[in-house]
Amino acid sequence: MTSRRYAIVGAALLSIAALVGTATVFAQGGQHGHRGFGMMGGLQQLGLSADQQQQVKNTMASHRDEFKALMGRSRNAHQAQQAAIEQVPVNEDLIRSTSTAVAAADADMAVLRAKVHEQVFSLLTPDQQTKAKQLQADRAARRAQRQAEWQQKKQPAAPAQQ
Repeated sequence: MTSRRYAIVGAALLSIAALVGTATVFAQGGQHGHRGFGMMGGLQQLGLSADQQQQVKNTMASHRDEFKALMGRSRNAHQAQQAAIEQVPVNEDLIRSTSTAVAAADADMAVLRAKVHEQVFSLLTPDQQTKAKQLQADRAARRAQRQAEWQQKKQPAAPAQQ
């Protein structure tokens, strides 16, 4: 279970780093081939004006310190949780309290990501918003396809019948 949580947190941190990095790179006139996560990864495909690019850059910069602080808080909470898990004898109360701290940090990170997403989304024209939603749906479909393929590979092969 702990490995799964670390994977989830790692993915969240990577998505935030990609979110910040993608928007910043794009806002600075970055590469069109840059890949990212969520709506932010599709910004380069939306044809933002120079003004929109600057607004996205400003939005991302205004939240950079919040992201850094939350990433540090999350990392510390996970380290405390891992230390509690490894403690002998088992201290259930400590594990539960550190797990609550992990959940709170993760929830705060999700809320911040949602707020930034909303701010950036509001900078888009209605046509750009529609295209952003379609790009997001396309990514979700590809993710579901990869998950299905992974699940299929994970299942043992059926024995050959004679």
